[in-house]
Amino acid sequence: MALLGYEGEKTSAEMRNINEDEVIENFGELIRRSEKARTNQNLRSVISKLEENIKDNEKYIIKMFLVNNKTGSMINSDNSPNISFRVDTINNIFDSIVDSITDAGLTEEQVGTIFFNAGKKCGEAFGMTFNTYLETYIDVQDSEEKIKEWCMFDSSVGWGKLGYDANEHAIVITNNFQAKKIDISGTYPHDCNFFKGYISGVLAKISGRKTPARVECKSCDKCPKHSNERDCVIKFVF
Repeated sequence: MALLGYEGEKTSAEMRNINEDEVIENFGELIRRSEKARTNQNLRSVISKLEENIKDNEKYIIKMFLVNNKTGSMINSDNSPNISFRVDTINNIFDSIVDSITDAGLTEEQVGTIFFNAGKKCGEAFGMTFNTYLETYIDVQDSEEKIKEWCMFDSSVGWGKLGYDANEHAIVITNNFQAKKIDISGTYPHDCNFFKGYISGVLAKISGRKTPARVECKSCDKCPKHSNERDCVIKFVF
């Protein structure tokens, strides 16, 4: 069995025509072979080719992370360390924090502010790094294009499917991870302000503005937690 990028190259057209079972089978065989080799170069090469050539697949893309079994580190393609959580794990963490600070006497508004500020700080840190990447490595300078690139990037890491509605000045999130039930309790997490803060922080950095974007959830009356709607709509202004 020929392996993708390992025993004879396939053309881009051929790769697009292979089905998902073939991709998984070839990928699994390559991993088994790479475990016996002295280098991971073949595996790295195939992963990058798969990520490039199946990006038009409407169902899946492959996101590359390398795990060092000796150190327990998981490294992203940009060599930054990463960590992976189940959705219900991260929502349990957020939910337990909400319970603790509410029990300490903080109001619902104060809890929301804490989560918003936490998300904003995360968004600003990521947005600064991502903005440098966009301008330096793929020569994207336009703010509108930067927002689209960001939505595409974060749609591949489990946040949900992010889209940019330029006419409404809104970020639309389908399958928002904070709108999913917590497995252990079957309830929804208490607070979504973390994601709103994150959006505000990212937008400030990739738009070149000196202040965070003011954001507002426009789908509260049709929240995915309480209706059959699937989208969270976050409008923003500077």
